[in-house]
Amino acid sequence: MTGRGQRVAGYLIHTGPLAVVAAWVVIGLSWYLNRDWFVFARDAYSDFGTSTSCCPGLYNYGLISVGFLLALYGVSLWVLGKNKFEVGGSAYMVLAGVFLALIGVYPGGTRPHVFVSSWFFVQADMALILVTLGAWIRLGSRLSYAGFWASLAAFPVAFLLDRIFPWPSAAVLETYGIFVIDVVAILVYIDYRRVAGA
Repeated sequence: MTGRGQRVAGYLIHTGPLAVVAAWVVIGLSWYLNRDWFVFARDAYSDFGTSTSCCPGLYNYGLISVGFLLALYGVSLWVLGKNKFEVGGSAYMVLAGVFLALIGVYPGGTRPHVFVSSWFFVQADMALILVTLGAWIRLGSRLSYAGFWASLAAFPVAFLLDRIFPWPSAAVLETYGIFVIDVVAILVYIDYRRVAGA
């Protein structure tokens, strides 16, 4: 990697935590502005992007912006990656960013919505499994080791919990999924920030 590429990746790596914060700002503002009808244990976050919402543009354009940040984060991981797991995971991260943006393009109630929203979570988890595995092999980091197992367990744990205590709403399940993605993305950020010298 050239010195210039290293510097660019050093800047872009910060889009990871920025995407985490921006996503919760979008959700939080949308929730606050729609607090008269939104029920966490009944509704879905995607309802903020429908005609039911007072301001669907806030949620939809917000997700498009967060998706762009997530895709840039994936690019930074690609630049900093060395082995096939890191590079493959970074490609999935870019795709996850694209699919997150597509949730804003195809809000709740549109035909592609369930597909793009489901595949955002699948691709984000696949990205983090591969990136953390690659970083663990390359760096021997305990953070990447923990992130790998957290990502690998995310879907089986969600399925198991649903069998024991069914998820009361899509919003509750989405919160679980977002929380896992956020925690692992931050662990990855810490490792790769060191690699980038950022």
